[in-house]
Amino acid sequence: MNGGRNVWAISPEERDKHDKQFDTLSPATGFVSGEQARKFFLQSGLPSSVLAEIWALADMNKDGKMDRLEFSIAMKLIKLKLQGTPLPSSLPIIMKQPPVPAPSSTGMGSMPNLSMMPGAIAMLTPIPMTSNFASMTPNLSSMTPNLSSMTPNLSSMTPNLSSMTPNLSPMAPVTGLTPMVPMATGMVPLVATSTMPLSNSSSTTSLAGSSPKTAPSDWAVPQASRLKYRQQFNSLDKHMTGYLTGQQVRNAMATTLLTQTQLATIWTLADVDKDGKLRGEEFILAMHLVDMAKTSQPLPLTLPIELIPPSQRGAVNGTSLSLYAGITEELEDKFKANLERGNAELEKRRQALQDTQRREEERRQQKEREERERREREAREQEERRRKEEERRLERQRELERQKEEERLKEIERKEVAQRELERQRKEEWERRRRGELLSQKSQEQEDIGRLKTRKRNLEMELEAVGNKHRQISERLHDAQSKRKVQRSELELTNQRRDTSRLDINSLQRQLEEYQRKLSQLTPEQQRLSDKLRNMALNNLPVSTMSTLKRSASEKDGVCRKLKQQLDALENETAAKLADMDQYQNDIQVRTFNILGQLDHRKSAALTSFRALYPFTARNQDELSFEADELIEVDESTEREQGWLYGCRQGKMGWFPESYVERQAKPETPAVINATPAATTTAVATTAVYATVAKQAPRPQLSTPKHTGLQAQALCSWTAKTESHLNFSKDDVIWVLEQQDSWWLGELNGAQGWFPKTYVTLLGENEDTTNFVSSNQNVSEVMFCVIQSEYVALYTYESPEPGDLTFREGDVILVTQREGEWWSGGIGDRTGVFPSNYVKPKETDTSSNSGKSGQPGKKPEIAQVSTTYTATGTEQLSLAPGQLILILSKNPTGWWLGELQARGKKRQKGWFPASHVKMLGSNSGKSTPAPLPVCQVIAMYDYKAANEDEMSFSKGQLISVFDKNDPDWWKGEVNGVTGLFPTNYVKMTTADTDPSQQWCADLNSLDSMSPQERKRQGYIHELLQTEERYVEDLQIVMEVFHKPMSESGRLTEAEMAMIFVNWKELIACNTKLLKALRVRKKTGGENMPVQVIGDILSSELAHLQPYIRFCSCQLNGAALLQSRTDNQQDFKDFLKKIATDYRCKGMPLSSFLLKPMQRITRYPLHIKNILESTQEDHADRRPLREALERAEELCSQVNEGVREKENSDRLEWIQSHVQCEGVTENLVFNSLTNCLGPRKLLHSGKVYKIKSNKELWAFLFNDFLLLTHAAKQFSSSGPDKLFSTKNNTQLKMYKPPVFLNEVLVKLPDPSSEEPFFHISHIDRVYSLKTENINERTAWVQKIKAASEDFLETDKKKREKAYQARSLKASGIGRLLVTILEATELKSCKSNGKSNPYCEVTMGAQIYTSRTLGDTVNPKWNFNCQFNIRDLYQDVLCITIFERDQFSPDDFLGRTEVPVATIKKELENKGPATRRLLLHEVPTGEVWVRLDLQLFQNRASK
Repeated sequence: MNGGRNVWAISPEERDKHDKQFDTLSPATGFVSGEQARKFFLQSGLPSSVLAEIWALADMNKDGKMDRLEFSIAMKLIKLKLQGTPLPSSLPIIMKQPPVPAPSSTGMGSMPNLSMMPGAIAMLTPIPMTSNFASMTPNLSSMTPNLSSMTPNLSSMTPNLSSMTPNLSPMAPVTGLTPMVPMATGMVPLVATSTMPLSNSSSTTSLAGSSPKTAPSDWAVPQASRLKYRQQFNSLDKHMTGYLTGQQVRNAMATTLLTQTQLATIWTLADVDKDGKLRGEEFILAMHLVDMAKTSQPLPLTLPIELIPPSQRGAVNGTSLSLYAGITEELEDKFKANLERGNAELEKRRQALQDTQRREEERRQQKEREERERREREAREQEERRRKEEERRLERQRELERQKEEERLKEIERKEVAQRELERQRKEEWERRRRGELLSQKSQEQEDIGRLKTRKRNLEMELEAVGNKHRQISERLHDAQSKRKVQRSELELTNQRRDTSRLDINSLQRQLEEYQRKLSQLTPEQQRLSDKLRNMALNNLPVSTMSTLKRSASEKDGVCRKLKQQLDALENETAAKLADMDQYQNDIQVRTFNILGQLDHRKSAALTSFRALYPFTARNQDELSFEADELIEVDESTEREQGWLYGCRQGKMGWFPESYVERQAKPETPAVINATPAATTTAVATTAVYATVAKQAPRPQLSTPKHTGLQAQALCSWTAKTESHLNFSKDDVIWVLEQQDSWWLGELNGAQGWFPKTYVTLLGENEDTTNFVSSNQNVSEVMFCVIQSEYVALYTYESPEPGDLTFREGDVILVTQREGEWWSGGIGDRTGVFPSNYVKPKETDTSSNSGKSGQPGKKPEIAQVSTTYTATGTEQLSLAPGQLILILSKNPTGWWLGELQARGKKRQKGWFPASHVKMLGSNSGKSTPAPLPVCQVIAMYDYKAANEDEMSFSKGQLISVFDKNDPDWWKGEVNGVTGLFPTNYVKMTTADTDPSQQWCADLNSLDSMSPQERKRQGYIHELLQTEERYVEDLQIVMEVFHKPMSESGRLTEAEMAMIFVNWKELIACNTKLLKALRVRKKTGGENMPVQVIGDILSSELAHLQPYIRFCSCQLNGAALLQSRTDNQQDFKDFLKKIATDYRCKGMPLSSFLLKPMQRITRYPLHIKNILESTQEDHADRRPLREALERAEELCSQVNEGVREKENSDRLEWIQSHVQCEGVTENLVFNSLTNCLGPRKLLHSGKVYKIKSNKELWAFLFNDFLLLTHAAKQFSSSGPDKLFSTKNNTQLKMYKPPVFLNEVLVKLPDPSSEEPFFHISHIDRVYSLKTENINERTAWVQKIKAASEDFLETDKKKREKAYQARSLKASGIGRLLVTILEATELKSCKSNGKSNPYCEVTMGAQIYTSRTLGDTVNPKWNFNCQFNIRDLYQDVLCITIFERDQFSPDDFLGRTEVPVATIKKELENKGPATRRLLLHEVPTGEVWVRLDLQLFQNRASK
């Protein structure tokens, strides 16, 4: 305290002043109301909230009124608050006590605290002053240092002693000093005596206040706290001991969250009796100290007297009395005189000080009163001057407004008069013109009515004629349909009879074959007996033996005759059945063709024969069934689908696959195989030798016939089926001209034709045999001589098998045995077996017959199997490496028909894929295998090669692909021609369209996927791979072509820009797309499936606007490149030289320049494939649909840009001739707008400012209006001359671009003849004029239309975003996301500033934050909520864009977090804040707060 007065104490002077102020308020019954006090307190200038708090402290009884004491307390608190002292939390006790006088410090410097210790005055008898006071002065003086030294301890020990004596008058004289005694904590006063009576009731109150039994109201602990903590004490004192131990108190205070130091201090202060326990009042005191600590009030070092529990104060006072009793007797005489003298001196000085203070206070108050009156007077004067000035200003303003209103009314009246006059004149003129127009229109309409009536009559007549014709046609059609039904029923009956006849014929054929088999067995026996008989006759055998032999021979002859007769009977019966069959077939064909002729389904045309390779079963009535090797007549002139033929077999007609048949050559066109019942079984033993020899001959041609000397006799009749066949009857002798395997060419009665060899037998064989026998040669030797002949090897044959004969091409082989498909022969001393189709007869001249029908001299093609193939049907061949196949035919679809060369087995025929074999050349036995195709594709369109290294093909052809490293140009082969072709002209075949096995997924994951999902992942992998290769090609162009061409100086910068346009921008946007795809792939795992990809494609495709400019300008660049190549040989050689780089794969620059256009067209195809393989309920389906729409929209924009070449050229002209200074963004005119698609130039021309008549050039685009002025004046007669390439004028931007969604165009006066109009833009108005009224009308109409389109598009965009946000979706949980801020964003602007906004998506759910201006560290604090549908498929995607005005928003980074990852990291942890790095950009990160909440009932499911 240091002797100072308590700051909360109210002095008597202050109390007197407060009482005077209280009386000025006219109190009623000693109280002032709250309204009176409020008006008075508001004069202090304190806020109402502070005054309310002061009222709550001062109104102690809470009655809403104030007495004098409460009013004085309130005034004291207001004064302290104005001085800067903070208000107390509760009213100090000293403010409730009477006023305390200010202490005096003069003459008592050594005892500053004596006046503050009156508490013990009444406890001792006063000591009277004696005459020995002077003699005691030395003692007093000698004790002064001790007292002075004890003052600090005394002050520190009794900080609140003044507050303990509230009723002691400060004016009581002090006649003695209070003795000091040492204690554990310092020196404290024991007693002070006073010989002067206290004023009023000071003595009584002091006695009451110093009583040990202090009333409970003196305890500083509030009553509410006492009750509260007494209840807590009772609840803790469960054993009713009356005290709490340290452990119990510690547990109770553990919840207070105070430090251990604070709790230890509270325990020390509360444990008053130092017994280690807390009784009831001590516990209440401890909890009160806890409350003080919680409210940040400092804890006292020692316990003040007002905080000591009342029950404990007696013990403290008792101790003081006992000490005093022991010391008083010793010091009473010594200090009596000193105390009296000191008190007198102290009282004297106190009175002088009080007088001085009172005078000073009066002077200060007078001065303040005068100063306050002066300030109030000046304020009143200033207010009066301000009021008069405001009145004068308002009067002037009203006068100006009155004048303006009068002028405006006069102007309006003048305009109204002029407008009425003009309107009257215009109305009269309009009426005159309208009357003339109506008259002319009336005459014109009358003429039109006449013409229409005439036309109506003509149309009615034509309609009647058409109706009659329709009825006639309907009747004819009905008759034709009826006839067709009747003929169809007849045809069915005929087919039934035919089937019955066929069964009979088959039975007879089986009997005939049995008899022929027996005959073939007996004929050699007959020959052997005849030979034996001849030998015996020659050797003079005995007669008996001869007779026996003759008898045996006669018996055999009898048996043979019988068999011959039976055979003739069967042949006659068979011939009759065949004749009937032929008749039935002719009738059926005639009827069928008659029906088709009536219905106009077929035109007359030559029929072509096709042989069935495989059996085919009809699946409906329109198709034709047949078996293998059957012949079918086909009219190729019939309109048909690709791959199908319409033909007739045995009277039945229908459609069948073209791949199931092969065309028959004209010389070899037998009618129907079923008509030749003995085609393979009627050869007799006597013709075996000749048949074997004939098999060697090439297929006969219809050349000039030459008689070979062979004659054949007909075994049965044969009827020609075509014009090239030969008719003959039984036993007719036919000259054989040429021989084939099954068909011979013969001549009979001057007619030539083909016939089956099984219907005849050769004549003259007995004579040949007799000649051999007469020459004493053995029959076996004769046969050996006939069979043994020389053959020439067509190909080299090598075999590791023992017993095989190996040879080289051109070797001569002596054939010794020709049985089956493997022959025996020898070369020199080597013998063995070999395939028969590897050789040809030596005497045959294959060259003479080449080029004719059938081509018998053509070398057969042999292929060797390179890879294993397993047949999937009965009509296919299974292949093993090393096998040899004879190629019979090649199908353009990539499937070949071949015959498998397997020794000792029946040769199988069937189809196989050409990619599994390699052709054997004619120069080596082991030819170098042809490159194996990677896959096969089908041409979707016709393509004509534009360069030497390309190849042409037609729609529907099958192309074998050998190299597909380039995503846009593949290398392939079709019809033996190899070259490059564009990939967007073809599609994959069925075997290659399923990409499910092409992506490198984890095997376990692959097995767990559905086929549709595997296919989807394959397409995604294909998109990623092709994008990587495309970006590589873009880089190759810059490194291989652009850099050398630029450094060589062969082209100017303008020409380079015309050829490559904005190639670097293409690289930038596709690199960004590729990075986004790679990040999404990496997020899910390298070998794991990609769940969502549509959102990336949708967002990135919107930023491919550089393609619009490139594709629209590419034609000019290609034309320039072609012109330079054609006209400059050195430039052409230069391009060829740099194109030899291995990375170009032989492609020229022109092919690379086409890649961007091709890539744009591939995006919709890729996305469509992914979308078709995506399930309906997949989270990626909606983003994929949006991506497909954007891809198709981009393609249409590119196409539109190419078509609008003029618009593109003009935009390029503006880009190069307008200086866009002062625009914060890089303005590219020939590009996409922010939300309206490609930028279009709607109008342009010259306008003038109305006031200054300044000439401006205005350009109206579909998104903004640009005003420019020329750097130097120039003349222009129209827009064509303005955009001329010869015009080098430079324009400067006059004002920043005016966006059309923020403008309002209006005319000053519709009736005005002046070409004026105004454009209002936010807070600026442009007043412009044109050269004439028509030009003004054009400008106004086009600006209004463009503005309306802009606003409508903006409205639709907002509605779409709102609909996407308002969708109600259910799921298994929800994710609360708070985007806090982003840091270190990489700005796209040159000034380093950015206007970023954030877009947060999860599937179709989209939220967009507000845009913050000019910052790279935005703080959004943006909240959004997402419904979770699939825990393992949903991905939270956060994308940051930079808001642009003239182009689509720039990309500043993206980050993704799968919901499964969020669940794993936040499980059982609650909300968390994460820092996420932005991908696809150099720098940047975003801070988000995530809170995942899963619904238990759905999550468990």
